[in-house]
Amino acid sequence: MHSEISIVGPDHATAGPVSLAQGVYGARGNLELVACDAVDGLWVYWFNADHEDDPPATPDVPPGQWSAGLAFASGARYLDAQIVQSPLGPDHLEVLALTAEGVLESWYWSAGPGFQRRDAEAAASVRRFRLTHRDGVLHAHVEHTDGTGAVVESRGEDYPGRAGHEVDRIPVVGDPGAQELLRARGVSDLVEGTARAAHSTRDGGTTELTWRDLGGSIRHLGIRD
Repeated sequence: MHSEISIVGPDHATAGPVSLAQGVYGARGNLELVACDAVDGLWVYWFNADHEDDPPATPDVPPGQWSAGLAFASGARYLDAQIVQSPLGPDHLEVLALTAEGVLESWYWSAGPGFQRRDAEAAASVRRFRLTHRDGVLHAHVEHTDGTGAVVESRGEDYPGRAGHEVDRIPVVGDPGAQELLRARGVSDLVEGTARAAHSTRDGGTTELTWRDLGGSIRHLGIRD
């Protein structure tokens, strides 16, 4: 079983792949999605994963629906941005965002001030990347503009600062499994390279698929595990 395919942020012009993670807010953990604006900055959207009978945590967004979106990081054009939920902070959201100039910026969200950019960049001369994390440790698997690869690890000892260093691991970029899942379910209206998968606990365990359709819209589909 799976949820209906939904469109995220139809009122905003966005570009490139998007990234989704399950957050900790709400009774069941909202879904958090970050996308690049087509011209300037970034957008974050959240999906209310609560049930109708749960205490309302985000009354402006009904259960089972996406928010209208919040803009941040104005002043730069981005090619990709990826988000994860961190236990540090506590429970801060972490975002790495790649500018058109190849700079991989490091951002974090906390209640009150919202998204804040760190002074130290995660990496430079980046063509593409993939963000992974475990227990607050971030790994940015990057491909540089000269074709070389690296993995930048940040353990968060100086949190909320994040000093990173390269570690000897094989870079992993891309998410071919997400596109295969969509193809298997008859979804052909997608832009190559934009499909991504994340796991959530909603509905007893769901694979959350996001992609961009040929018309440029962000699409979301949850598949029961």
